[in-house]
Amino acid sequence: MKHFLLMAFFLASMNVLAADPVIVAHRMGAGERDENTLEALKECASLGLKFFETDIHITKDDQLIVTHDGNLQRRCGADVNVEEMTLEEIRKYKTKEGNPLPTLKELLAFLKDKGIAMQLEVKAPPTLGRLKKLVEVMVKELKEAEFTGDDLLVISFCPDALRLTREAEDSIKTGLLCGGSDEKNIQTAKENGCSWISAELLTTTRSFADKAHKEGFKLALWTIRADRDFVLAKDLEGDAIVTDFPEKYSKK
Repeated sequence: MKHFLLMAFFLASMNVLAADPVIVAHRMGAGERDENTLEALKECASLGLKFFETDIHITKDDQLIVTHDGNLQRRCGADVNVEEMTLEEIRKYKTKEGNPLPTLKELLAFLKDKGIAMQLEVKAPPTLGRLKKLVEVMVKELKEAEFTGDDLLVISFCPDALRLTREAEDSIKTGLLCGGSDEKNIQTAKENGCSWISAELLTTTRSFADKAHKEGFKLALWTIRADRDFVLAKDLEGDAIVTDFPEKYSKK
């Protein structure tokens, strides 16, 4: 009997480890490349990587810029805010590695017919009015680029961003960014029409992961930077593993 139980546990463990989650390049592979740049995307795509995550902010003149930080100090060495500048003003800055900050239009132009999937994180502006404008511009550009299908997932910590996106174009899939210890987040995702939940790995409990899957959500886990985190994400049966080191973990 003891031998049977041990064998059953072993087989169950093998089933979990055999799961094949999607490896998503966080900020286009921030641990291996110049984060959130077209150069990083092109290099990773040339290696055969197909799944990416990036971030967008809105400028003063309603252009969408691909960058994680709303302030350019960390990336460009300039203490200026994206939302307070025009696109022309932002064009003067480059990353410390010498690359420009791309626009969403430039990103979508590169993605066309490449078979690449993108998680697009909406960074919410300080007011609802500006958020509405961001979503309006984003959806317009996505439609023009014909990039609203299964290769796109719009994600945000802000439920209003997800609700507004779905109201503007219900074919766009959305995912709630959140911590994975509060199961109320599952209800929030449901209320806002999400099909994914993107949860912080280190706060995600087994109960949360199991309930999210039971409720029919796909589960992305972020941000994986170490082998132990990669193992944990697979053990929690994440459907997507969001990592700064996609080249490394795509080979695991």
